[in-house]
Amino acid sequence: MLITYEFVKGSEFADFFKRHRAIVFEEDFDFDIQQVLTDVEKTNRAEKIEKLKGAYRHFLVARCGGKFVGWSFGVQRAAEDLFMINSAVLPSYRRQGIYSQLLKTTIEKARAEGFQRIYSLHKMANNAILIPKLKFGFVITGFTVNDSFGTLVELSYYTNAERRKLLEVRMGTRKPDEDLLKLVV
Repeated sequence: MLITYEFVKGSEFADFFKRHRAIVFEEDFDFDIQQVLTDVEKTNRAEKIEKLKGAYRHFLVARCGGKFVGWSFGVQRAAEDLFMINSAVLPSYRRQGIYSQLLKTTIEKARAEGFQRIYSLHKMANNAILIPKLKFGFVITGFTVNDSFGTLVELSYYTNAERRKLLEVRMGTRKPDEDLLKLVV
């Protein structure tokens, strides 16, 4: 089974995502916040979304024999931050290394595009994603509660090894060495 990985246009990705999201996340229940917004709030939200359309985005898909079997997509949220919004593999293709390759390809592309930090938010019980990301080198950098998705854990990956060391000092998992102490202002 040959799996290929490629970045596609947002329009091509959107169609696939709409058709397969419910299959991949069938056990999840997320709230549609749009339903509780007033008309004014919906208009304001739409205007804010429109302003963000110029931000960097990527849509990575995995295919088997031309058939979409997985994806990862993200958007630039700050000058040097790429937010990995969603990644998944269709149930019958899981445990074959597809997610790990999607992750690796996303990181390589983000690094090449100049992003310093790649981060994502996940439901705290989503071990199918948390474990591979932690093994890859992501670290826990926060927790939040979201009205749509519930309690989430934030994972971050730094593409710059020195910045990763600084993060480890801040997290208390490393003592600063002489090179890092030179950076103190």
